[in-house]
Amino acid sequence: MANSDDNTTHLIEDAKRKFNQYADGQKNFQPPLAHIDIDIDSDGAASVHMEVQYKDVQYRFESVQEKDVQDIYQYLNSQPLVRAKYADGQTSSLKATIARVETFVDRFQNRYCPLYLYSGFVVSDAQTETFLGLVNLGSGPMPATAEMAFLNRSDCWSRPPETISGYADTSVKSPGSRLYSGVGTAEACAIIQYATRLKQEGYTINGLLPEAVVGTARLDNEGSWKSLSKAGMTLSHIDVTEDYGKHLRYQLQKSI
Repeated sequence: MANSDDNTTHLIEDAKRKFNQYADGQKNFQPPLAHIDIDIDSDGAASVHMEVQYKDVQYRFESVQEKDVQDIYQYLNSQPLVRAKYADGQTSSLKATIARVETFVDRFQNRYCPLYLYSGFVVSDAQTETFLGLVNLGSGPMPATAEMAFLNRSDCWSRPPETISGYADTSVKSPGSRLYSGVGTAEACAIIQYATRLKQEGYTINGLLPEAVVGTARLDNEGSWKSLSKAGMTLSHIDVTEDYGKHLRYQLQKSI
């Protein structure tokens, strides 16, 4: 047991050094600016549109709608490879995906929802309209915190695996190309700026104005934690997240 504890301690300390060393190299990084448009009608129903240009790609963020269920399920939730390092690592059924999308839609449509406007966005290439992924903002593990998470189709990763899922549309983008290698960074930067905007306009999370945006990433999910670091998140601690399995995760945060 002692040897196991020693190994874990060594792993955590090594991971801290690795993250902090990378973060130190990003101090001069200039986050891409998100152009945010929040349209709310007289009944409180909202539609949100954001655009971010990063690494020669114009990314479009649209508030989740019911019509997005199929893309979210086909490209993300049904794919073991995409879900492997996300949450508990399990795929999500179509039924569960529909329920999740309904929750996101309610947060945009129901002004009395305790997470009004803290919801999900479909991310696409603004020029080709190619579906790339999903990023969401919800309540964090502590009061007055907002938690960010994102999932992107595997053929959009900066280091796509050698064998990707059969859905990859090679006529749009060749597997292994780096066209969308910055999508995670664009998502993290945009959502932090969106959360800041919501705070400035007085939108609360369960009745409290957010004080920080938080996120987690498995130690072996390098693309994720590097994106969060570029967006200005700093390391809080490393531990196992309840309900997410036994894998150690970076616990990251940024005050807003």
